[in-house]
Amino acid sequence: MSGQERGFKTALRGAFARVLAAVLCLSVLAGITFSIAGCQLIDDLRGLNGTNNSLSETELARLVANAINSESSVADSYAKIPSNQLDGLSYSIFYEYCSILRQCSQVHGTADSFIILNDTDKTRYFNMIDFDAESGDSFQTISKYGDMDVIELCYSKDKNVYASPVRFTIAKSGDSYSISGRYIYDSIIAYSYINHYFEMIDDDNVDGLEAIIKSSYDSDIYLNSVIHGKAQYIADYYRLKVKSNLSNYQLRLFSPTHVQYYIPEVLSEDGEKIISKTVDLRLQNDGNFFLEDEIPVVINEIRLSRAAGGRLRLGSTYTANELYKLLGNPIVVSYDPGVIVLTYDGMTLKLEGDTSSGQWSSGRLSSVVLRKDDKFNLGDELFIGMNLSELLLIYPMIDESDFVGSFENGDGEFILSFRFDEYDNVTRIRVGEAIKH
Repeated sequence: MSGQERGFKTALRGAFARVLAAVLCLSVLAGITFSIAGCQLIDDLRGLNGTNNSLSETELARLVANAINSESSVADSYAKIPSNQLDGLSYSIFYEYCSILRQCSQVHGTADSFIILNDTDKTRYFNMIDFDAESGDSFQTISKYGDMDVIELCYSKDKNVYASPVRFTIAKSGDSYSISGRYIYDSIIAYSYINHYFEMIDDDNVDGLEAIIKSSYDSDIYLNSVIHGKAQYIADYYRLKVKSNLSNYQLRLFSPTHVQYYIPEVLSEDGEKIISKTVDLRLQNDGNFFLEDEIPVVINEIRLSRAAGGRLRLGSTYTANELYKLLGNPIVVSYDPGVIVLTYDGMTLKLEGDTSSGQWSSGRLSSVVLRKDDKFNLGDELFIGMNLSELLLIYPMIDESDFVGSFENGDGEFILSFRFDEYDNVTRIRVGEAIKH
């Protein structure tokens, strides 16, 4: 993956989510399918008498399915669930949860039945939620919510058979079943958080977006101006490159530990085609949210200049006389098979050319390594000795891609990379084609 393809990955404080006042109900699911069997009719309410007698799993699932299917059924469904099977779930949270799933369900049409996933399909679904949870990022797994069954809504007349299924969970302990109150509550917190991020972007509220991402950057290098620059960069990227309306973002996963949105229409970096992207919110073991949104690092073309004048373009071919006239004579000229290496005071150039005679007449400039810039430079903004904070003001997302970016100039794709000392000051700048191993 090139530096330009790497993106914005940042841990966000979980506590902030608990103060969000609004939950955005934007949900359209896309893309996941599983085998189903054993459908239960949704509108069959026989045996639900509203008493304190415990309901079976099928009865609980039917009540939730009805509440998802119709807003007018939410209050009645909630009232029929015995308090000992509500797991502390309030009516307002139950209402909100059903509203989110209802908008997901509307993509398919009207559900007329449901199934309880078999163990194989349930495991597959939970594995999707837990994907990469064993990595170094230490994401929490869905197992923290105990043993649960997964209920899936079914549609005899499905308007979109390719859309992701609509699912909710029922907690179980032995032969006892209940609504997964904590699971539902935490799902809405995560959902609210990622939607607040999208809302700030959609409103072009850079200050609000800055407040969301600020807590992720506690190092001294992340000055307020740097954080603001990141927020502005994200807002500009969505405004210029993301063509899908906020209402068309598609909710693929909806759980307390992993929420995923699919954005169907995004302009490629060259602007020549429409691509898609996903944005994931994960819950880490430390209780913080981790937001993964790949934002490309944009690097404009970089050329080599000499203080006395003259500019060299990466990928162009120069004769020895042309190059020496522009840059002066090198200190050392050395050769590898097919490669000419010119060493100057504080700079090294590599060119591709014929070296069979032990000398060179012309070559294609493939890389420049700058270690001093009193005679040579790579533009007015980049210089040896600049601090990492100064670099981030130029390229706000380059720290998210290991300080590597790329650009194309018609003669090839070239990589820009940096080396730093222990004080986070730039000691080397390289721009050139990717090193082949």
